[in-house]
Amino acid sequence: MQQSFPAGGRPPHQSPLQPFADQVHPDALAEVLAWRDDPELHSLHVKLRSHTERKPFFDTWAEAMVARHLRSRGCTVAFEVPTPHDRRADFAVQREGLRFCLHLKRIDTDRPAHRHLVVSSRLRVLERIRQPYVVQVRWHEGLTDDQMQLLVQQAEPFIQSGHVGDEMVARDHDGREIGGVRIVAPHSGQWGGGGSGEHVSVTIGLPEGFIDLSPRMRRLLRRAHEQFMPKTTNVIMLACNHDEDIRDFESALLGSHIERWDQFPPRGKRIAHGRAPDGFWHARRYADSAFAVWMKFAPREDSFTSRLYVRKELQPDEAVAALLRSLFECE
Repeated sequence: MQQSFPAGGRPPHQSPLQPFADQVHPDALAEVLAWRDDPELHSLHVKLRSHTERKPFFDTWAEAMVARHLRSRGCTVAFEVPTPHDRRADFAVQREGLRFCLHLKRIDTDRPAHRHLVVSSRLRVLERIRQPYVVQVRWHEGLTDDQMQLLVQQAEPFIQSGHVGDEMVARDHDGREIGGVRIVAPHSGQWGGGGSGEHVSVTIGLPEGFIDLSPRMRRLLRRAHEQFMPKTTNVIMLACNHDEDIRDFESALLGSHIERWDQFPPRGKRIAHGRAPDGFWHARRYADSAFAVWMKFAPREDSFTSRLYVRKELQPDEAVAALLRSLFECE
């Protein structure tokens, strides 16, 4: 017997945002569905309903979460505003007489890391090393305790004598690869791990190897810049999936971490650290870009966390900067 559906062709009780409705927060979903008759966000509602593939849907869902966030903080929002260069700014935002355009890009950083990794207590030894580094450690799944101890034994002298950007491969007694270590950045204490940055902070890499997303992020920053509205404050926002993605975002925006032998180190330090010239904001590059926002995007959550970056050497409008801090410094 053939099943009949109501006008519109959808089974009863099925959301118009299927097949993705059960992958987002229900309160956010209810609010977004109410935008069908909203004069500002109707077109965003229509765009969401048009997607049947995962990536474009969640790209647009990130836009919806940002629009919802801005509206909840008293902003008026216009979606996909044409620019004079045949592009579109994702949002034109106004509040208290101030205006800016927001350009949102999303990078899917769901690296294949959802598998369960058993973290050996032996790695705690590395955090006792008195070196101001963020160190990423990876290992193959199923290592024995003896193999993990061998990894730590090889990692210790490498970290003690290594420099930012260095990487090593650990091998067992038969020469088989069992893991690896990479010195990611100087440790200031700002990315977790505790402490003041005088000791190593250990983060976990994938068994398959280390992933640096900063080149992809840099390309997205350049694409967002192509959408800039002339004679307006423009803000780039990049949505990612994981807390640790902020390191790659900072490398893309500010430049990769390097050791600066041409400079004197700070008092009490042996090495001066700096940024390579590959950053989107290096020197006077893209001088019309003064604000950028990193966003942690989790579709099942009702809100997001973010961090605002201000290019102070450009002396941006302080009133706009204060507004952006109130909107995006959510940590």
